[in-house]
Amino acid sequence: MTDAPGIRLFVAVPLGELLRAELADAVADLRAASHTNGEWRWMEPADWHVTLAFIGWVEPGAPSGLAAALSSSVAGHAPFWVDTGGLGAFPGHARARVLWYGVADPDGRLADLAWAAGTATGAAQDRDRQLHAHVTLARSRDRRGTAPDPTWSDARLPAGRLDVDRVILYRSRVDRVPVRYEALAEAPLAAVVRPVAAT
Repeated sequence: MTDAPGIRLFVAVPLGELLRAELADAVADLRAASHTNGEWRWMEPADWHVTLAFIGWVEPGAPSGLAAALSSSVAGHAPFWVDTGGLGAFPGHARARVLWYGVADPDGRLADLAWAAGTATGAAQDRDRQLHAHVTLARSRDRRGTAPDPTWSDARLPAGRLDVDRVILYRSRVDRVPVRYEALAEAPLAAVVRPVAAT
């Protein structure tokens, strides 16, 4: 690292607008019925995503090279979709630190995409490590965790689908409160080059 401040990066799949809107409505209802909102830091719907690879701190000039490598690595993956739904918590419901919305990966396509993205950006994990795909909705203000509101067990979050047709290289703007996410580059899956019609 130089004396210049670094930037913090990760790779993720964005939510489609329909799913984002449906989930935002459901989360608003969930929060309205809760008595423990103050114990959680809620994510803005605009920042919802499914993380595939956490890169961490890099030099300020690194994103362009990482974006190119990421684009090459995911271009061979065909677009697909996965089911979404349900409410869960990490590490467990008794003392939860993260409240999440579920994302299924029954045939491992998300895990394969995460491996490709991680390998391309130097963030690869153990190949046998299971990917717990999810959308983070809120984080406990207490580092030891917080017991979720009992009413949330009856929460009806939308059973939808996540269309995976691109990944995005994001920057975590930790210089802002709350932390926000900035899209730096977009890499489409299975980019098709179409010949230009002869004139």
